[in-house]
Amino acid sequence: MNFKTIVKTTVKEVQVYRVGATVIRYGEAELAAGRNILVIGGMTETADSGSFKLKFPEKVRAVNLQVVNPEDMQDKGEIQKESEAVKKQLDDIDYQIGTCELMLELRKKNSDFSGRQNITTEEQEKMLEALPEQLLSLHRKIDQLNEEKKKLEKALEKAEKEEKKPVILAELVAAEGGTVPFILQYQEMAAVWKPKYEIQYFDDKSPLEVRMKAEIVQRSGEDWKQVKVTLFTGNPSVSNDLPVMSTLMLSLYEPQKNRVRAKGMMMGAACGAMADGAMVCEDVCEDGAAPEADMIMADLMMESAEMSEEETMKSFLLPNARDILSDTDGNRADLQSFTVKANYHVLAIPSVDTRSFLTAEIAAAQWPLPPANAAIYLRDAFAGEVYVDPTRDTDLLTLSLGQDERLTIVRTEKPKQTQDVFLKGVRRESHCTEIRILNTSSDTVKALIKDQIPVSTDKNIEIETSNLSEGILDAESGEVRWEIMAEPEKPVELALEYRISWPKDKRLEERRKAMKVKTRFCPGCGSIVTGKFCPECGKEV
Repeated sequence: MNFKTIVKTTVKEVQVYRVGATVIRYGEAELAAGRNILVIGGMTETADSGSFKLKFPEKVRAVNLQVVNPEDMQDKGEIQKESEAVKKQLDDIDYQIGTCELMLELRKKNSDFSGRQNITTEEQEKMLEALPEQLLSLHRKIDQLNEEKKKLEKALEKAEKEEKKPVILAELVAAEGGTVPFILQYQEMAAVWKPKYEIQYFDDKSPLEVRMKAEIVQRSGEDWKQVKVTLFTGNPSVSNDLPVMSTLMLSLYEPQKNRVRAKGMMMGAACGAMADGAMVCEDVCEDGAAPEADMIMADLMMESAEMSEEETMKSFLLPNARDILSDTDGNRADLQSFTVKANYHVLAIPSVDTRSFLTAEIAAAQWPLPPANAAIYLRDAFAGEVYVDPTRDTDLLTLSLGQDERLTIVRTEKPKQTQDVFLKGVRRESHCTEIRILNTSSDTVKALIKDQIPVSTDKNIEIETSNLSEGILDAESGEVRWEIMAEPEKPVELALEYRISWPKDKRLEERRKAMKVKTRFCPGCGSIVTGKFCPECGKEV
């Protein structure tokens, strides 16, 4: 049986998810009334071959559909190899090139009259006059043939690549003959898109301008030319298993009885503890030509996408047909722009870092888009990247807009003063820290300064504050906050004074409680996750 050639299809629409894409292709087939067998191409090697769907007019019904390896059918002679036809054309081109090169050699030899006696001078002159044009014509012909050869070599490479792709063997029954359109749809696994924000700050009185962009990457091996593109925020490749609630059991707690150990065993255990380290954190530690001067320039913007709410996710329909090229990271699109009100201040924690940072506080409810990395711009200057996650368990988002150089901060710790209170058997230690802030700019700067006092974990250790310069103390964490308005060239001086009392026959041990930071990985794609959703594939973790 000879099925002749593969029916070709063209990509017209793609629906890209955070991982994977639905590819929709259109084609036409010549059907006879009754039984027909078609070999339909279009699926890629990276496609999920089990996900394909074929759509034909109602008068056409399917008897059998299956995905087959085209090489098996080609070896049996059931379909023609396009590559074989291209190879024959290449052989013909090579023959023509060889003929032209032979003609060149003959023309050159015929122009040598040294061994020829039976030709007149006039005939020699006439042949020499015609020779340049003849040689030029042959060279042009060879160049033309080589250009055709290059095109055929590319066509051969493409044909051989296409012949490795899976094809659909469709047995159909048509009520009547004629040319009928059809649609092929399948899931393409080698495609992803990532959201990314651009956040632009202008001044302390203006809202932040936010632009959400999309970076679309596909490695299918074929370019999607002039296609309709829709981006979905969901990820159909991740399992949607429902949660299961396990049984909650209660039992009575009985404290474990201390076992008596031999002295040698106790000493061994103590030595082991020393070997492991005496200072242990309570939790895991945190790890061309310039434009004219009067020319007004603006950011080059693309038309925004049309957003809609689906049942389980958001979708962004990109305006106009566009090219999504394979094996490139340059497929970008603008999705949405909006402004968000922010409360700006400069944050400084001089006990950790003497630098200060411009920050913006945003209500999480005002950020309507999914978590993603964001590029920060102070007006037009790039200030770095941050990760924005409005789904975190907080009502307020604090974004770092980059280092702020308007404040100069000097923090000085004075020597500790220690004294013993003999009647009470207590030792006291006085601490004094001075913080000096100078605003070197011409504008008043709203600043938040943080420092800390230690927190007692033992009732025998008492901590008393004597001077906080009107700072606000969080007794649980020991954090002291000052909200100040730093005027130009007017230094602000803050003092942090406190006293520690403890039994003089004991020794103080300082132990800093580390932040609880646990490295988490996405079960879907393996990327590091810091918030509720994976920044790469969008899966909720």
